[in-house]
Amino acid sequence: MRQKNKLTNEELFHFCEQFSILLHSGISCAEGLELMLDDSRTQRGKDFFQLLLTDFEQNGSFSQALENSGYFPESMTSYVNIGEETGCLDEVLKSLSEHYEQEIEISENIRSAVTYPLLMLAMMGTVIVILLVKVLPVFQQVFRQMGLEMNNFSNGLLNAGVVISRYFSVLMILILVVIAGVVALFFTEKGRSCLRQLSVKLPYIREISISADYARLTQAIAMGIHSGLDHIVTLEMAQDLLSHPDIRKKAEKACNLLENGVLFEDALSESGLFEGLNARLITVGLRAGAADEVMNRLADRYRDLALTATGNIISIVEPSIVILFSLLVGLVLLSVMMPLLGILSEIVV
Repeated sequence: MRQKNKLTNEELFHFCEQFSILLHSGISCAEGLELMLDDSRTQRGKDFFQLLLTDFEQNGSFSQALENSGYFPESMTSYVNIGEETGCLDEVLKSLSEHYEQEIEISENIRSAVTYPLLMLAMMGTVIVILLVKVLPVFQQVFRQMGLEMNNFSNGLLNAGVVISRYFSVLMILILVVIAGVVALFFTEKGRSCLRQLSVKLPYIREISISADYARLTQAIAMGIHSGLDHIVTLEMAQDLLSHPDIRKKAEKACNLLENGVLFEDALSESGLFEGLNARLITVGLRAGAADEVMNRLADRYRDLALTATGNIISIVEPSIVILFSLLVGLVLLSVMMPLLGILSEIVV
C-alpha cells in the first residue's frame, strides 16, 4: 500500500456524499470516478481520482482501490468492502458521509470552545504588555517630575515591563512557538489525536469527550448493522474511533463476551458499554429488526449532548475571561491612579 497523507474529515465527507449521490443515480463506480476526475479543478484532485480510477480498472474493486491509494482510513475501506459485497454501496457511503459530517460538527464545536478563550487571552496579554511597556513608564516620568514615588505594586509592574522590553525578541519567539503548537494541535491528524487523548483527562472537557465517543460508537455500530457486518467485527472497527480508555475497555469486554457466544444486546449491557434506558432501547431495536435506526437516534442524542456540553463550557469561560481581563487591567490602572487621587485630595483639602 502506498503511504499517503490521509484525507481530512471534510474531504472524506465530500467524497462519500458525492459518490453516494452518483451511485444512487444509477452511475457505476468507474463512471463516477471519471466524472469526479473531470470535475476536479486542481492537479492534486486530478492525480487523486486518476489514481483511484486506474487501480479500479485494474482490480475491479472499489474498496481495494481506496485501500491501495493509502488516502482512506482502514475502517472506511472495510465498510465500503461490505457495501460492495452486499450491493448497498450507495447506502454505506451515505452513512459514512453522515458519520464524517457528525465528526466535523463535533470537532468544530470543540475547536470553537478552545479557540475563543485563546483569542481572548491573547488580546488580554497584548493589552497588558502595552500597559506595562508603554503606559506605565510615562506615568513614572510624570511622578518623578512631581516629586512622587510609585508604590511597590506599580514598581513591580514597571520591572516586569522592563524585562519584557529587554527580552522582547525571546518573548516573540515563544509566542510564535505557542501559535505553531496550537495550529499543529488543531490542524494536523497527530495533533487532533493528542488533543483527543488530552480531552479525556480534563474536567468538564471529559464530558464532551465521552459524549462524542458514544456518538461515534453508536453511529459505527449502526453502519455495521446496516452493512451486514458481523457484530464482533463491527465492535472491533468501532474501537478504532474511540479515544476514551474506559469506553475502549468496555468495547473490548463486549467483544470478548460475543466471542464466548453471548447475544449482542446482552454483551453490550453486561460489559457496561450501555446501561439503563439506552440498553433497553437497543435490545428492543435488535429484536424488532430496527437496531440501526435506534443506534442512529442514539448517535444524534449523544452528539446533541456533546454540543450542549460544549456550549455550557463556552458560556462559563467567556464571562470568566472578561472578568479576569477587567480585574487585571483595573489593577494596573488603579496602581497608577491611586497616587494621583492622593494628590487631588490634598489639593482639594
